Amino acid sequence: MESRKQRHQHEIKNAEAQDAGIDPFADDYQNGKGGPRKIKRGTRNRFVAFVLLIIIVVGVFFGGKALFTDQYAALNPKDTTFKTVKIASGSTSIQMANILQNKKIIKSAKSFNKYAQKQGAASLQAGTYKFSPSQTVQLIYKQMTLGPGVAPQLGKGYILVATGQSQSQIAKNVADETKLSNIKVNNAFTDKTVIAKMKIKYPDLLKGMASDGNLSDYIYPAAYDLNGVNTINDAITQLLATSDKQLKPYYKDLNSDGINKTAVITLMATTGKKEFEHRLAFVNKIAPYAQTLSKKYGILASISIAQAAHESNWDNSVLSSKYNNYFGVKTQDETAGKSVVLETTEYVDGQPETQKARFAVYSDWKESMKEHAETLVNGNTWNPTQFQDVLNAKNYKAAAKALYKDAYATDTNYPTLIINLIETWNLQRFDK
Repeated sequence: MESRKQRHQHEIKNAEAQDAGIDPFADDYQNGKGGPRKIKRGTRNRFVAFVLLIIIVVGVFFGGKALFTDQYAALNPKDTTFKTVKIASGSTSIQMANILQNKKIIKSAKSFNKYAQKQGAASLQAGTYKFSPSQTVQLIYKQMTLGPGVAPQLGKGYILVATGQSQSQIAKNVADETKLSNIKVNNAFTDKTVIAKMKIKYPDLLKGMASDGNLSDYIYPAAYDLNGVNTINDAITQLLATSDKQLKPYYKDLNSDGINKTAVITLMATTGKKEFEHRLAFVNKIAPYAQTLSKKYGILASISIAQAAHESNWDNSVLSSKYNNYFGVKTQDETAGKSVVLETTEYVDGQPETQKARFAVYSDWKESMKEHAETLVNGNTWNPTQFQDVLNAKNYKAAAKALYKDAYATDTNYPTLIINLIETWNLQRFDK
């Protein structure tokens, strides 16, 4: 029998063994054979870790699979530009869905239709919409139930910059979706320090910006993802990034020709890149000939180009594109192939009226431009000096005002339209 002292020493030995990770009740330890045997804790821990790893891998796999196969998610959360989508009256939900998929707005027409059927396809409305690939199916559906007159529906952290939106409204929208101060964001658009930083970041976009310029004028009308934006500089950088991306292919022409970038941004956002390219090509096509006519007849080239662009709707009108009549010239000549009767808008007592008139047909566009120049120089049969004020003008502003004064145009806004067009495209450069 163990004495009290021996038993006490034995208990101390067992406690020390447990602290060392040794099984004090193992036979080898109790009998003093083969040394102590440790419990295999490492093996057990590795097994548990392995099981946890398997669980995590399986979770990530199925979670990731669910994420990437979510057909209701946005097609591209980073593509925040808008596309114009026309939904014809009487379209079914699947026809609407197919249009959205073909326009690359949604991932799957089938999934959109499924969601619409579940929520109530009858609530979808036809019309012309602005959609972005950054919108989810749920947001697009909601927008289409509210109708084409509402603003695009966006997710949390996104803002919409619409065409013509004011600086203060943009600042408020930014503040609402971030932790930034409304006042500080608003002031940043004209802050010289911020502008200097942005000129370094976007030198081509802001080249030629006036000293009293406003950065909000350079923001492309689009949706913007402001999730993760924490500073004023981050916000402004994010807002200018889309404009820089959209205008990048055209910087060579824009900067070398002095074309107004803020006007181009609005044009691209409302009519698209193709129309901008079409108008740029139109200017480049007729400008050299306008300069030739200027030397011969003394008419400012900028006036000829601007009038041709405005009167022909940039060569998009039927009279222009089909009959080479850039200036809406009318005629009494009913000879076959020399004229055509079309509808036109005339202003009577300042009010627009739709009328039918006979217009001249030209063999090519140069013939049209030449006759326009000769008309300004020679006047008409009852007043040979009718457009003398236009000819005497020393600059495009005076000439534009003279066109209305001398009754070339009946629209009171005509001079303003011509002047704005000249300044947007910097057409006065062709007068030098």
